[in-house]
Amino acid sequence: MKKISLLSLAAIAALASEPVTIQSITVEAAAPKTDITANELTTSKSKTMTGDTASILADIPGVSVYQTGGSASLPVIHGMADDRIKIDIDGMTITSACPNHMNPALSYIDTSKIASIDVMAGITPVSAGGDSIGGTIVIKSKDPLFAKNSGEVLISGDVSGFYRSNSQTRGAAVSASVANDKISVNYSGFAEKAENYKNGKGAIVKDTLYQQQNQSATIAYKVSSDDTVALKVTKTNADFIGFPNQYMDMLGNESTSGNLSYKGKISALLIDANAYLQNTDHYMNKILTERTGNMPMYTEAKESGINLKATLPYSQTQTFKFGADYDRYRLNDYWPSPTGTLGGMGPNTFLNINNGERDRIGIYAEEISQWSEKLSSVLGIRYDRVMMNTGSVVGYNDGIGTTMDNDPIDAAGFNALDHKKIDNNFDLTATTKYEYTDTTDMELGFARKTRSPNIYERYAWAGGYGSNLTAMASSPIRMDMAMINWFGDANGYVGNLDLKPEIANTISATLSLHDNSDKEWGLKLTPYYTKVRDYIDVTNLGSATTGMFTNIQLLKFVNTDAHLFGADLSGYATLWDNSDNGKGTLKGSMSYTRGFRDNGGSLYHMMPLHAKVTLNRVSGAWNNGIDIETVGAKESVDTIRKEPMTPGYALVDLRTGYAWTKQLNMDLSVTNLFNHAYELPLGGVDVVNNTASSYTPLQGIGRSFNIGMNYKF
Repeated sequence: MKKISLLSLAAIAALASEPVTIQSITVEAAAPKTDITANELTTSKSKTMTGDTASILADIPGVSVYQTGGSASLPVIHGMADDRIKIDIDGMTITSACPNHMNPALSYIDTSKIASIDVMAGITPVSAGGDSIGGTIVIKSKDPLFAKNSGEVLISGDVSGFYRSNSQTRGAAVSASVANDKISVNYSGFAEKAENYKNGKGAIVKDTLYQQQNQSATIAYKVSSDDTVALKVTKTNADFIGFPNQYMDMLGNESTSGNLSYKGKISALLIDANAYLQNTDHYMNKILTERTGNMPMYTEAKESGINLKATLPYSQTQTFKFGADYDRYRLNDYWPSPTGTLGGMGPNTFLNINNGERDRIGIYAEEISQWSEKLSSVLGIRYDRVMMNTGSVVGYNDGIGTTMDNDPIDAAGFNALDHKKIDNNFDLTATTKYEYTDTTDMELGFARKTRSPNIYERYAWAGGYGSNLTAMASSPIRMDMAMINWFGDANGYVGNLDLKPEIANTISATLSLHDNSDKEWGLKLTPYYTKVRDYIDVTNLGSATTGMFTNIQLLKFVNTDAHLFGADLSGYATLWDNSDNGKGTLKGSMSYTRGFRDNGGSLYHMMPLHAKVTLNRVSGAWNNGIDIETVGAKESVDTIRKEPMTPGYALVDLRTGYAWTKQLNMDLSVTNLFNHAYELPLGGVDVVNNTASSYTPLQGIGRSFNIGMNYKF
């Protein structure tokens, strides 16, 4: 592997509400490299620390973020998010175990534990995973440390702490390792707590508070210089996380995982294999300090899998990759009858998903070729078989027509159908790169990617089986549908057993201009176009007419055809580099994305045109910078979901850092320097501080003074 650094994460200040310090994060890319869509970044002296790992990706061209709970933001790549993106954490596939996706994969690892992040947009190598159409995010934890010589003992670690004034966020991280030349043991812990933040007008945005911790322990054994076996056990716990764009909050999420991995060589064959298991207990209700009511909801999930990756350097010009992976997912989602039953919410326990099953097995082959000094290519093919099933369900009430939501009618209709589904999916990726001159590179790629529906898209049943528009009018509340929503749009959803897998065909081209050494300046332009057949979208079943859900849209998942297009522009330049003034660099990016249904209308949550500029100066122990982010008005919205428009805005952040020694450093920043009030274009609808029917966008965070310190030993 060779390390390639193209872009910097925009330091602590560019992360708006989530800045502050710890370690450097780098990205590795395989050689020969065809980074048609790979965006690589590195943080050098600018360091970040947060439990919301997704938030640090927002500075990559083409990547934006759905703002949800404090540690549960969802990355968006070229207009596609959530399950459309493959997220790999140390070889583990982690599926969100929640009808509102409050515990996505990136919520299980904080930035203090990350060694590298590789972000690949739609044209993703088949070796980087299937069952996704939007791209891949590969996260690798820090490798175990070993002493160099026999008889030596290596002791190392670091301690960090941080504080952000706006939300009174405080947190700390610790990591310690003890190793000799054969055995390495590491412990890492992280904890973070935040109160509600204030917007730019000084008003408290309720239900944005959170508290969470995670811990991990790793023991590794070096079999030989080329072979290492490691076992990592992770425990995460979210005590509470407010979700202002949902009807529920997360009041408990406990997860325990184990990951056994092997990296080594058999002759010339490089092997990367792992087996993993994760158990999750998830609890939703309402944080009573933020809103009233009682609505217990529980989700239990078990996920396990095996990955086997092999790389064969066949010749000086050809490398083959091949492998297989298997993921087994089991889910139970149930809602006990609340104390003081409301209407028809009892006496039964509502079975939302009963023994849900989703198994995927995949195989792939990939060829990487260096045809000449200037021309290289990657060609891959993949097959995934996805098998899904679920058991019979029960509504709150057994009496036909006596419950406020017609649950008995829907449950009977759903139970009468065959739930078993099998999808056979094929992916194909082809990319090529041509180094036209020492200062000009051209890249071209095509990908056919496939994704099967998730469990909730297929099996969420209330409101869709036995009900019709007339039944909707006679049971107008549909609380059960409102509880199925990972989009933060205030609406209610029901699944569809007849959903087909999404098939996305993407073409992308990149023109890259740079100096001879690729160090002083560079400019990259990447336009892309994606046509999605059977895109999983929604159709409107009607509107709720009474209660707290009055006028929200009641939606059913359906297949439609869609297309997405856009372009990413990024660049960097060294402005000065001398002993008197240090080194000054200017970096910037601009992204444009649009998505439409073929039969008319915009797709949901398309980020408007936005740009970021960073001016950084490094001189001795000092690292100073200013970051400016501008976001255009959001006018292209999904009218089916009643998605609100948002005005444009600009934010300015200042930051400085000082390294007293190689071991001790401090970072200071002011985010949203001018305390600008703005609405988040991807923040969804604020249903806590406003009524759901008003479809009012969530407000962004106001000015914050931030400090972080890190000590390494």
